[in-house]
Amino acid sequence: MDDGSLPRLSPSRLMAVDRALDELARTQRRSSIPIELPMPGFWSAVGQLVQHLEAELAETIRSEGMTAKAQLQSRKLGVVRTAVKDLTRNRLNAFTQHAVLMSLIQSPEEGALAPGMRPDPIEWEKHDPSERAFYSGVGHLVDKYKHDVSWRSLLSNNWDTPAPPPLSSVHTPLTEFVPGEAVEEPPIVESEGPEPQEQGSHWEDPEYDEEDRIREIDDFPEISGAVNPHSETREEVREEPEMRRILILQDLDDPIITENGEEITLKTGDIEFCPSIIADTLIAAGIAEAADI
Repeated sequence: MDDGSLPRLSPSRLMAVDRALDELARTQRRSSIPIELPMPGFWSAVGQLVQHLEAELAETIRSEGMTAKAQLQSRKLGVVRTAVKDLTRNRLNAFTQHAVLMSLIQSPEEGALAPGMRPDPIEWEKHDPSERAFYSGVGHLVDKYKHDVSWRSLLSNNWDTPAPPPLSSVHTPLTEFVPGEAVEEPPIVESEGPEPQEQGSHWEDPEYDEEDRIREIDDFPEISGAVNPHSETREEVREEPEMRRILILQDLDDPIITENGEEITLKTGDIEFCPSIIADTLIAAGIAEAADI
């Protein structure tokens, strides 16, 4: 296995690394399993590619300034860095998913992988050592999680022993009976209280004081159906407000609303006949003056 260090790559070799990076990023984006690296020391080669592009851009800016050539080189460097970020994210997701699946599908009784559910093993000779270290770390975290939540005990159920039937609280229907067995009827308990009156018998009103009846009608006329004569008297004796004649001295933008809900618009020179409380208020405010005849 290569230790990750590579000799200085030629420009043609760096172009091959650029193409391999683009192809691998596109393939890994569509796959949920880790794709094998196209060459040993792949990430080291990608590092040399980024350094080469940075050096070219710096040299162009130093010698020519921020020309169209420098802008093109800057755009190329951004594309390579975006491909590196996307490839790294997708590969780490794939390694994580594979490590979690390998750990969780083990049989809790035998510690072996369940038949038909074993994912393809990873050939680590075709991957980077740092990726293998990451994969092992995820596996250790999954094992710790399984221990913390008692994963084995959650899955080790004895399915051979049938579960007891649930207790039924439904009673036997009264229509079901066994021939030859008499159904014992409950004894009839005679009540010691007064006999209920037969249908059609005369109902006698209980003793009820006439003063109590009148008091109830006064308090709850809506229940008794009667009308309290005192309440009608109070409504009939309702007093009309005292009116007063005034002269308007200045306009008011907002109308005045009377007790009856009417709106009065006051204009300079108008003679209004309005309730005395409103008239006194307008006179005190200097908006009107008394115009009593």
